Amino acid sequence: MLASLTMAGLAVRNAAASKNILAGVMNASAVVIFAFSKDIRWTEAAITAAGASLDGWIGAMMLKTVEARLIRIAVTAIGALLTVGLFLKG
Repeated sequence: MLASLTMAGLAVRNAAASKNILAGVMNASAVVIFAFSKDIRWTEAAITAAGASLDGWIGAMMLKTVEARLIRIAVTAIGALLTVGLFLKG
């Protein structure tokens, strides 16, 4: 999503902020759907939600301090590693 937004012409910081908003909307819609499921393990879901919220907050703070070039390098490296890992896995 970040790559698509930056390719569309947004600055890296603006693209990352937009990505966070869009991810929040997607997660909120998933919560609404899963809230009515009987198969949810609420303890694990609460722990995951707390971790995701903390991660989002830390990521937003890092966007203010880390330079855009380093963000691009990190995103590219993580994407490449995930691609290779998934290719080798299956």
